[in-house]
Amino acid sequence: MFKVPEKYIGWVQGLFTVLVLWGGSNVYMSYVTQTLNVNKLVFAFVTFITCSFCLLIYAKDGKLSKETFRSIDTWVYGIIMIVGYFVALNLFGLMSATEATILRKVSVIFGVIVGYVFLMRGINKTQALGLVVISSGVLLVAYNIEPEKAFKAYILIFLAGFLQTLRMFVAEYHRPHKKATEDKDIKSRCRVIGYVMFIVSILFLFIITILSLLASSAPNSHDLVKYLITIDDFMNYRTILSGIVMGIFMYAPLRFFEFSVTEKIKTENFLALGALTFVATLFWEWSTAILTGLTLRNVTTPVIIAGILITLGSLIMSISKIRSARKTSKDLDFLVKSSQNIDDVEETRDIVANTLENFNSDVKKTANALGISVKSLKAVLEDKEKLLAFKPEVLRSVAKSYRKNVASADALTGLLNRNAFITSLKTAKLEYEILSLLFIDLNKFKPVNDTYGHEAGDFVLQIVADRLRDLFPDKSLITRLGGDEYCILLLGIEKKQAEDKIELITQELEREINYQNNAINISGSIGLASYPVDTDNAEDLIQLADKQMYVKKGNR
Repeated sequence: MFKVPEKYIGWVQGLFTVLVLWGGSNVYMSYVTQTLNVNKLVFAFVTFITCSFCLLIYAKDGKLSKETFRSIDTWVYGIIMIVGYFVALNLFGLMSATEATILRKVSVIFGVIVGYVFLMRGINKTQALGLVVISSGVLLVAYNIEPEKAFKAYILIFLAGFLQTLRMFVAEYHRPHKKATEDKDIKSRCRVIGYVMFIVSILFLFIITILSLLASSAPNSHDLVKYLITIDDFMNYRTILSGIVMGIFMYAPLRFFEFSVTEKIKTENFLALGALTFVATLFWEWSTAILTGLTLRNVTTPVIIAGILITLGSLIMSISKIRSARKTSKDLDFLVKSSQNIDDVEETRDIVANTLENFNSDVKKTANALGISVKSLKAVLEDKEKLLAFKPEVLRSVAKSYRKNVASADALTGLLNRNAFITSLKTAKLEYEILSLLFIDLNKFKPVNDTYGHEAGDFVLQIVADRLRDLFPDKSLITRLGGDEYCILLLGIEKKQAEDKIELITQELEREINYQNNAINISGSIGLASYPVDTDNAEDLIQLADKQMYVKKGNR
């Protein structure tokens, strides 16, 4: 017996979902609305409630059940879903399934626009090309709609695109759905969507029941209410049976396989397969025409051309996403695609941008300071879609490194900056009874800048910082206050012990520095103040040591 290799199961499921379930369900919606002429509201309700039962039977009670019921996001998401489904039914009832499938691609256009304008998501040139091709296909079909149907069709197209886009973005912020997606648990995702559909179905049932009672009991009720639903529509076996078939054999499997496939082959690959929806819908509409009674007279040459454009445009956009995903897949030890968590994406980008600025766009120094790989850093910088974020545990570590190495660090030397040093000094006086502070001002530093340039000056400042770090690796805090001034806070060290360190520091400062085969010689003036010997306020140490330094400088 032939068995599909494990690595191809996701692709087989994806092809089945697109070619059979998507294509078949599109034709089935046209069939029940045009040939069977079912009531769309009742059909939508039966489809949703049946699908929800199937998903909940499979997923059983478990994680995220209570969260889904309690979340306001659930109600918003579900209402958008069922209203969007009702709009789609009306669209499929107005034209051929093939035409409706093409026109529903307007949601791609809406999605890109909303993402770009409101969420600052970039789009590369290849994706822009794909979007133009898709737009051409949609406009071609929209232009050729029969005049008597045009106005209603345009309204439905707009609503379908708007609601589909709105549902997509609400899903990103739907907290239970987001947790289920992050867990990559298919049962959790089925459970969440099952509860969403069940909750909204009950609400929907309540509304359409009121409408049907209103239509039946009030002789003068508005014609629109009677058009939408009457009490007799609940008793129509064709409507009920059609909804059950849709819910069990199409909608529930669609939801399950969408979750399963995206988990196995990733969303961008599934979207690439989705480009074949037009082909699948056209095939099923043609092959079942003798059974469904659906006419293909509206599937004209312009529609075929539009379908080809839609397929081509979708493939272009999807292939671009696949390339982008493959390019960053090797760097995802630190990163995750987080379209559902905008805060993490923004925090990731802010940390990277601020750190790069701190290190003058030096990618290697930035990566080292944050504790991540250079490839991961470049992946964030090249992420024009603004979807990449540090994984939660990585983000915590990176934020800690950022506070330590960037927000608290001097950009040139990596030592503590002035603010961080003063904060550390205030903390140190609570932990240590004795503190000694050495204030260092470099001598003969200005001639270095004048003779060799500022790059040489920066090099000297970095060498001095490295030497001070080597001299005081433990129980000390070192800062570059600014310019050519440094401070060393010795923790728990008495003044006499600190005085013994001055000679060591002087020797290190006077040791020759080699810069591009040029010998540079500097020295330093050093002042010392201790707590509590010289002051009973540790925060005065910098000022006191500074004064002592000027005394030493004056005695040179």
